[in-house]
Amino acid sequence: MAEVIELEQFRRKLAADHGFRTWLTRFREQFGPQTRLGDLSDRTLLFLATPGEENLCVIFDLVMGAKGWGTSTRFILNDLDSQTKQCVLDLSLRLLDYFRFEMLRRLGWVEAPPKAEQPLVALLDIVAKASAAQAIQTPPLAPGYPAYGEYEKLIPSDRAIFIRRLIPLALKEFRQRLESAQNS
Repeated sequence: MAEVIELEQFRRKLAADHGFRTWLTRFREQFGPQTRLGDLSDRTLLFLATPGEENLCVIFDLVMGAKGWGTSTRFILNDLDSQTKQCVLDLSLRLLDYFRFEMLRRLGWVEAPPKAEQPLVALLDIVAKASAAQAIQTPPLAPGYPAYGEYEKLIPSDRAIFIRRLIPLALKEFRQRLESAQNS
């Protein structure tokens, strides 16, 4: 009897295989079509959420590989048409937001952003299809966060700014937490 392969599953597996190719050697972890934000190790998440050209290139590798556009080397060498390059940059920055919001969630500072439970490859498709305004919504602050009262008084657009201003402090806190766990 012929084995039926679901086309969408096959497409996601292929996208994951290409997208995570460089991640497997860089992070020495397993990634696949079902890998979600919550599956990333703290070490990997910290690397992905930290600002820097090298870090962004790793996200480019996921985006470009999953979309079948090659690796970040093509982006760096300017070997892409401007429309594709802009798409890679937009999608990478949208994923960067998800990585940062996941870090904030693990610290207990925010609730999970919408669609965060989706596999990364599926999430990439979701943010690619969304308009810029809908690509990712800033998650709400967790009620247990010390400045929640101040946050609650803000208008919605200022709440997003409040959350984004937490990112530098969260990076520092998350890094310290990770180092403390490694030294224990």
